[in-house]
Amino acid sequence: MKKNIFVALDFSNFDKALDVADRVKNDAAGLKITNELFAICGKEGLKKLSDFGLEIFLDLKCLDVPTTVKKTVASIASLNTVNYCTLHLSGGEAMLKAAQENIRGTKCSLLGVSVLTSQPASEDQVTKLVKLAIKSGISGVIASAQEYKAIRSMSKDIKIFCPGIRSSDDKKHDQQRYVSYSEFCKIAKNDNSAYAVIGRPIYEDGDAGKNIKKIIQSANN
Repeated sequence: MKKNIFVALDFSNFDKALDVADRVKNDAAGLKITNELFAICGKEGLKKLSDFGLEIFLDLKCLDVPTTVKKTVASIASLNTVNYCTLHLSGGEAMLKAAQENIRGTKCSLLGVSVLTSQPASEDQVTKLVKLAIKSGISGVIASAQEYKAIRSMSKDIKIFCPGIRSSDDKKHDQQRYVSYSEFCKIAKNDNSAYAVIGRPIYEDGDAGKNIKKIIQSANN
């Protein structure tokens, strides 16, 4: 099975981030860096995290006037360490297309946030935003695995990143729309453009390296 987990580093301790990255580097596809961590580590921290050989997903969730977002993603792309940067699809077509202009020819791709998995949402709400992403040429979307099938039916090529992944015995924390990793793997079976985004179940209790292996193994049981 291909590596399909992006480990969400949802905290502001950079030493902890380096430790978790080191422990999961052989099993993860990438690392998700939040605003909280980026504010602490900056571009130098992104470089150190990218040195683990994992893809970097910078979760800024940009939402502003088109010119501002365009300049922001251009600055991020110029770092040459970020593979994915997020922006809110609710910003509209003009913002999305403006953002696309300044990343062409760089290693950075844009991911559009549909509806946060911490919020309730109908499939119709999510798919309306995904249509906007497809129309604007965005490389991928962020959505619950509960909406995976509907999104994949709309596009065979768009990348789908699914947060809100929990193990069967986990607390749901602040998640409203969530599935287990095992369920995700069944839903997105053989899809090389679908990824699970998992944070606290990996690093919150115990050894992150052992925890990610246990989560991966759960999909084989």
